Amino acid sequence: MSLGFVYTGERRFESIGRENHKLLYNTLSEFTPFSIYDQCKADRKNDEFKLSAPNQIWDFYKALPAVKERIVVKMRTDIWLTKSSIPHIVNEILATQQGKRTFTLIGSELKTHYNNEYDTYDLPSDKSKVKTADFITIADKESLRPKDEIYELLKTEKSKSGNRLWQRIRKGPGKYSFGQIYLIRANYKPKHLNDNYMAYQFAEGYNKRKHKEALKFYNEHLSSNS
Repeated sequence: MSLGFVYTGERRFESIGRENHKLLYNTLSEFTPFSIYDQCKADRKNDEFKLSAPNQIWDFYKALPAVKERIVVKMRTDIWLTKSSIPHIVNEILATQQGKRTFTLIGSELKTHYNNEYDTYDLPSDKSKVKTADFITIADKESLRPKDEIYELLKTEKSKSGNRLWQRIRKGPGKYSFGQIYLIRANYKPKHLNDNYMAYQFAEGYNKRKHKEALKFYNEHLSSNS
């Protein structure tokens, strides 16, 4: 099945993110052709909803017509992909192309998965029962609920976070994965553009008391490689 990537949402730290994402694209190009589409928005002035999570999903749905391919991979410009995450993401994409999967959410989790390379789980049939990450979405378009149905859902949605909302856009079964994938927090100097530094900065941007073990883990790796 054909494959297309699409960038949605606001442009954040785009030059760093896009350069980093070449790691994924260069590896994936050895296995399959694909297209890349830019559907980012300039700002939030024309957002449909007040909360960020519904708008993120609506941005995705508005971008779908631009993607001509059957399999779509939703990206954002501020994702940092570590070298260890690339083979796993490629495998997730290829499995979807081969019809072995239809819907997968990918990101990171700092409470119990900070020291794991990659873990994948089944999404529960009771949608929104678990918390997932939502940095990357891989979907067979035919697995997605209709646009008008999603709009009605989003109109009454009160969640600010997508970690329970993104899984609700699928019709049937799906997967969610946690790996060493981070969000870029600032326009860092070139010398800091490495996996260990980005991991620590990502973890530091969250509740430090709640994720102190993750901070300690990433700090130890940062110190040992400095």
